[in-house]
Amino acid sequence: MTQPHDERRQLVKYSFFRVDPAWRGLAPEVKERQKRELMAVLDEFREPLTLRTYSTVGLRADTDFLIWLLSWELEPLQAFAAQVNRTDMARYLVTPYAYLAMTRKSPYNVAGRTEQSQGHQSRLTPPQKPFPYLIVYPFVKTHDWYQLPQAERQRMMGQHFTIGHKYPNVRVNTTYSFGLDDQDHIVAFETTDLAEFLECVMELREAEQRKYTERDTPIFTCAQKPVREILDSLG
Repeated sequence: MTQPHDERRQLVKYSFFRVDPAWRGLAPEVKERQKRELMAVLDEFREPLTLRTYSTVGLRADTDFLIWLLSWELEPLQAFAAQVNRTDMARYLVTPYAYLAMTRKSPYNVAGRTEQSQGHQSRLTPPQKPFPYLIVYPFVKTHDWYQLPQAERQRMMGQHFTIGHKYPNVRVNTTYSFGLDDQDHIVAFETTDLAEFLECVMELREAEQRKYTERDTPIFTCAQKPVREILDSLG
């Protein structure tokens, strides 16, 4: 499974935020000032980072929005978080979930098919226009999975990729968290069609490799929106 360290890898961070209900009781002009301050921070970091914003308002009880970040270095991710913490609105923001991962070439190549050929991205290179929906979850395989011979894992992943290839409106970005965070992977599905994604996941549940899944929750369904629209939806 080990590959030569011959690729420049990127760090990927998924930070979910929830707004304290007390924030909604602030005067409108105070909320507006705080929104503008937070938006200015995001604008400031769009150069060192690749940054996308998603709303989970009405979709999760424990989060309101997601900031999806991509960086070549760890320091800009921390600098971004520190700058958000310095805003007035930070007093009303909590981060119930945050995941760190890294891009890496897939170890699986079955009959010429790899994760990349099935729409899996080893390196996140966002298109000009992102897909409208993003489904994110941490993923952990069982210990038994890693004890299987590589050829056996390739065989089962080949079935997995074949199923995924049947759903062209679903694109998956698989990133690796081994030793960096609690999970093995963070899986982020982009899609234009939630119904197609649901059918894809239902079929994947029947694949042989599914029995080696230890954990793949919590699951976050997110809608891609500009940060201004997200903040206005908070109250």
